[in-house]
Amino acid sequence: MHESSRPLPTSAAVRILARTAAAFTAILAALALTAGPAAAHAALASSDPADGARIDTAPAQVNLTFNEAIQSTFAALTVVGPDGQHYERSEPKTQGKILSTDLTGLGPAGVYTVGFRVVSEDGHPIQGSYTFDLTKAASTTPSNSGTPEPATTQPAAAEGDEPNGFPMWIWAVAIVVLLAGGLAVVLGATRRKS
Repeated sequence: MHESSRPLPTSAAVRILARTAAAFTAILAALALTAGPAAAHAALASSDPADGARIDTAPAQVNLTFNEAIQSTFAALTVVGPDGQHYERSEPKTQGKILSTDLTGLGPAGVYTVGFRVVSEDGHPIQGSYTFDLTKAASTTPSNSGTPEPATTQPAAAEGDEPNGFPMWIWAVAIVVLLAGGLAVVLGATRRKS
């Protein structure tokens, strides 16, 4: 037999495996730490009227507050009633973290859908929608009274991101590293038995 085909002593194999696992763990941790801030995008923090709110009086405007400042370019905000009509009076306005639009007064009682699209400071587009329920048909003049306090709403995760904010590729790398480590252990154990 050749000396090069002999299996490594158990302690040497364990040391090599431990060093390899430590190196992969360090690389994965570095990737996770550097990708965290870069992967952060604007997210809807609150809305007025709130998601799922039941209100008696039509609001004068819709205000969306995001967790970070948003760009004023390409912002869109729509309010569509149960009759399929749009009720936004003007182009949406952005100011820091807030996106808003004035309303023409809402129409019939029913569910209204608020749709939005903004661009976060890092250039990533974020879009979503939510609903609120107007329980009484609106008069022709909207009012600021009767609107509930803003509530926190959770938009869907950005495309390609998990709910905890880490991109899918980090999880894929972690799984590959774990599988490779497990395969190395199995192959090392098989070599020792032969």
